[in-house]
Amino acid sequence: MVMDKKAHNTTSVIRSGDALGHSLRRIRLEQSLTQSDIAQRSGVKQNAISRIEGGHLGRTTALIFKILAILDLEIVIRPRQKSSAEDVESLFP
Repeated sequence: MVMDKKAHNTTSVIRSGDALGHSLRRIRLEQSLTQSDIAQRSGVKQNAISRIEGGHLGRTTALIFKILAILDLEIVIRPRQKSSAEDVESLFP
């Protein structure tokens, strides 16, 4: 199923699991996708998507954000330069 997606034009600075979850949720909603849509495309259960959007990313992700803070780094989310169905599918073998 191909859905019409609105491209988000903002850049999000991510410094925590909460910020990552909120940003992913906002972008998903901008693209008129449900958690179930994302779950189905990524091969996980909908409740896993809900946990991620709620900022509950697990101990490894929390450690990554601690290391980023120690190194004075942050993650930036921005639209891909080139995006296609094959790009997305390649993320989920």
